[in-house]
Amino acid sequence: MRHCRHVDPFSLVRSRTGEVAWRPTARNGLLSRMAYTFGMSFKPRPDSAGTSRAAAAGWVAPGLVVAVALGFLVWLGWVGTGTRAEMRLAAQQAVRVAELRGTFAYLDEWLTMSARMAAASGDARWVARYDEARPLLAAAIAEAAALATPKVSQALTETTDEASKGLIDMERAAFAQAAAGNRDSAKALLDSPEFTYLQAVYASGIEAFGQDLETLAASRNKALNDRAWAEMLGLMLIAGLLVAATFAFHGHARVRLVLAYTETVARTDALTDLPNRPRLYEALQAMLAGAARSGEGIGLLLLDLDRFKAVNDAHGHPAGDQLLQLVAARLRAIARSGDVVARLGGDEFALIAVLDPATQYLPNGEAAAQFARRIIAALSEPFGLSDGTIVQIGVSVGLALAQPEDALADAILHRADIALYRAKADGRGRFCFFEPSMDDLIQVRARLEGELREAIAGDLIVPHFQPVVQMATGHLVGFEMLARWRHSTRGMVSPAEFVPIAEELGLIGPMTESLLRRACHIAMTWPPELFFACNISALQLRDRRLPAMVQAALDEAGLPPHRLELEVTESALVGDMDLALELLGELKTLGVRLALDDFGTGYSSLRHLNILPFDKLKIDAGFVSAMVTNPDSRKIVAAVVGLGHSLGLITVAEGVEEPGTVALLRELGCDLGQGWLFGRPCPAEGIDALLADLGRSEDGLDAAGLSAA
Repeated sequence: MRHCRHVDPFSLVRSRTGEVAWRPTARNGLLSRMAYTFGMSFKPRPDSAGTSRAAAAGWVAPGLVVAVALGFLVWLGWVGTGTRAEMRLAAQQAVRVAELRGTFAYLDEWLTMSARMAAASGDARWVARYDEARPLLAAAIAEAAALATPKVSQALTETTDEASKGLIDMERAAFAQAAAGNRDSAKALLDSPEFTYLQAVYASGIEAFGQDLETLAASRNKALNDRAWAEMLGLMLIAGLLVAATFAFHGHARVRLVLAYTETVARTDALTDLPNRPRLYEALQAMLAGAARSGEGIGLLLLDLDRFKAVNDAHGHPAGDQLLQLVAARLRAIARSGDVVARLGGDEFALIAVLDPATQYLPNGEAAAQFARRIIAALSEPFGLSDGTIVQIGVSVGLALAQPEDALADAILHRADIALYRAKADGRGRFCFFEPSMDDLIQVRARLEGELREAIAGDLIVPHFQPVVQMATGHLVGFEMLARWRHSTRGMVSPAEFVPIAEELGLIGPMTESLLRRACHIAMTWPPELFFACNISALQLRDRRLPAMVQAALDEAGLPPHRLELEVTESALVGDMDLALELLGELKTLGVRLALDDFGTGYSSLRHLNILPFDKLKIDAGFVSAMVTNPDSRKIVAAVVGLGHSLGLITVAEGVEEPGTVALLRELGCDLGQGWLFGRPCPAEGIDALLADLGRSEDGLDAAGLSAA
């Protein structure tokens, strides 16, 4: 997931009606100041004349005229104060109406995109995003009804709100169809005439609400005109017309400047000064139309920064903001005349590249590919921050080339987004062109995600157990629990396929908890000297509820804590070391044993062995399986065994598959071993047969015997 603290003060959004409007965010203090500028602050300065008592008698008539003029000025000042208040109120209402229109457009885009993505992919995450927006839209409509004139308020209540509810009901029905696997039916429902009619009804209500903005503007203009005439009349009485005209001109000029600035801010990312997403959309739409006439090629590159979150977390949000500005500067330097660089939000950028007609159809889109390579090379170079810190990130790029049939920007944006997803999945730091087959892969992935959710909820992910033996004697000492999923149509699904998906969906915690609970109950049927090991993922090592979950599983089954071993990989320790140390300490206090898994393949550090309370050190299978043929691997295993023994740790060799490997491990003094030579992972029923064989043996089973069993 990507993370960025900065929030743009304005952004444009496109609603269901196709209208583009600006949407204010939390940092909209500028709007409040704008509202005040709508009321000019001119105050007429009353004139005064000193006359003596003796001369007053001869100047009664002129004095009366002056008195009337002064009285008129006093009245004008009183009226002007009320007029300014009315203008400020009208301006504030106008701003709020504009804000609400922007909010409607933003929430419409949110709901529509979530509904169509959920209908297309069946992904429950889009349904969750949809549910987040529903109450916000209802609140916005209610506020608009309270703010609008009575006629428009009635229209909002009777048309817009009812139409919105109808749209929501149909979108919900589409979700149900998609969840049932009927994605064509879901898409047809969202493209139906009834759905289009409700959109039109909804749009008419929003348009009626927009007319209030014109009414408020007309009211303010009338107030301005009335006050201007009154001021000019009064100032003519005291020869102040020039001053009034000067202030009036200044006030109107200031309003025009503020409105022009607002338009610029609404279409620009405030942090990087690049065009924002709506402006990119408009530029892409215009460039597609121009390319259709001129024959030029258009390539869209979507960029997602790699390791940006790590920089943000390690050095703080100001450093992250500065890094985004430096990235924007490098992208500007790469872009050519006619290209468009934009920031889409967070750590995502985009670039529209104009391709020469002579090169756009080179094999494999080579012209666009060269551009992508330049971007990856430029953003892979170190960045120097203002405090002297040097940071290094990378970038993944998804590319899509405009096709002759592309009339709307949405199509090419969708293709580039799919290509970016594939580039990140392939290992990051690379670029990927969109291919039609990618759509099919996304559908398969979405289907697998839904089935995995159902499998975890229905306890269809089951524990299997692989034997762990004592190397010196070959006696069985315990098992490692491994997750297995027997799919109804695909057969056994590899853990390498479904475990990363579970982690990405946030399901690894519930899945591990279910497996651990069942494994604890199964272990209670074994001899009391046997233990079992359970793997803990990196995400769980950041969850403070982990110790309580382990304790609950042990208590439920009545399993002694020393019979449970939790395995942690080196890569899981990267990140918040203080939290990892705290959680592992709590687990150690419970009485469970801890093992460092796959030692030597991740972020190997003696610091981990020094400060963390491990009991065992597991040697990665890659080194163990190569011992017989590779002297260097044999030396590495010997070094790890010696290191573990010097620290008082039990050493475990993974991936033991040949008798020759057993002889070498015994020679090195390795304590325990596991691998296919001793037995493949099997369900709980297979453990019963293995334990029965052990019960009939006087001296236990050697490696060959275990394998046969």
